[in-house]
Amino acid sequence: MDSYRVIEVKQSVFEDNNKDAEKLRAQMKEEKTLLVNLMSSPGSGKTSTLTKLIDNLKSDTKIGVMEADIDSDVDAKTISYTGAKVIQLHTGGMCHLDAGMSEEGLAELGNADIVFLENIGNLVCPAEFDTGAHIKLVLLSVT
Repeated sequence: MDSYRVIEVKQSVFEDNNKDAEKLRAQMKEEKTLLVNLMSSPGSGKTSTLTKLIDNLKSDTKIGVMEADIDSDVDAKTISYTGAKVIQLHTGGMCHLDAGMSEEGLAELGNADIVFLENIGNLVCPAEFDTGAHIKLVLLSVT
C-alpha cells in the first residue's frame, strides 16, 4: 500500500508572467510599437543580423534595441554604432528574460516603432518565457 497521495496542480508556473506579457502586448499595440524577440544560440549571428536589419530600416523607422545578457555589454556596444537607441539588460545570472524585465527595458528605452529584443544566447531558457513580444524570431546557424 502506498503511503503518499499525488496532488495535481493545474496552474501554470508561468501564469503571472503570461498575464504580464499580455498586458505589455496590449500597451505596445496602443502605442503602435512592435516588439520582436530575437533568439538563437551563442555566436550564431544575432548581432550581425540585427545590425543589417537596422541599417535597412533606420531611414524611415524609429528603432530601439534591448540587448539581454547575463553580464556582458559587447553586443550593445556593437549595436550602438548603427545609430539605433540601445540599452543593455543584465539578468544577474538568469538565463532568460520575462515580461517584467521587458517592461522595465521598454520604459528606459522610450518611444520606438520597432524594438528588437536580442535575447540571451541560448535556445532553452528564452523560449519558455513570454517576454511580451509580438513576434519571436529564431535565427538558425548551420556550419
